Amino acid sequence: MSQERYFLYLDGVQRGPYTVAHIGHMVNSGIVHHSAMFWCEGLEQWQPVTQLIVHKDEKKRRRISVSAWMLGFLGVLFLLLWMAAPTLREGWREQHQVERTALGAYWSARGVLRAHLGWFSALRFSDFNPAQVVFVDDGHAYVILEADVSGGDSAQRRGRWQVDLRYDKRLQAWMPDATDGPKASAKSEAPVKPEPAEPSANPEGPTEPASSPTLSAKEAAAPGSESAAEAAGR
Repeated sequence: MSQERYFLYLDGVQRGPYTVAHIGHMVNSGIVHHSAMFWCEGLEQWQPVTQLIVHKDEKKRRRISVSAWMLGFLGVLFLLLWMAAPTLREGWREQHQVERTALGAYWSARGVLRAHLGWFSALRFSDFNPAQVVFVDDGHAYVILEADVSGGDSAQRRGRWQVDLRYDKRLQAWMPDATDGPKASAKSEAPVKPEPAEPSANPEGPTEPASSPTLSAKEAAAPGSESAAEAAGR
């Protein structure tokens, strides 16, 4: 026999005993209003029946609330994953390069540099260029990387590094070849173009040299001139 003995106070009259399931059925069916009071052995006074059972409307409201909370949580999680997907994808490529190619060396060098600067440093690398990778021999190479770095309290800055690598045939992976990590590399300056010559001040071209002045016949015949002396001697 069930030990559940609950009494309801309805219309000024005590009714019962009932089980919790029975009271729940009557409340959810509308036979008993959810504002009714109940009592059982051990209670000092009558209590609202809503403390004993949950009304169907309240159950529905709770289900909707939980569903909305779950949808919001999943939406935020999806948004975070979508925002972090490029970083996660790039991080995976930096740590899982097995090909002994220029592209493989480039991604491995990025991973070495990121570990050297710290995982909390935000790095934005330049796009891959085969000219960045130089193979020294069959198992060694160095990569020139350029990136914008920002992290902590430091402002964003542009950096250039040389990352020395060696290819481990047993592990089939690129490994750092320098114990002191990537080295900062100075960027070569572009050659300075010669400045064009200044144009001439005379737009009509160079002037012809002035011809020596000539003496007129009158000046030549004047007394005391060399021409008059020569004429008198003749």
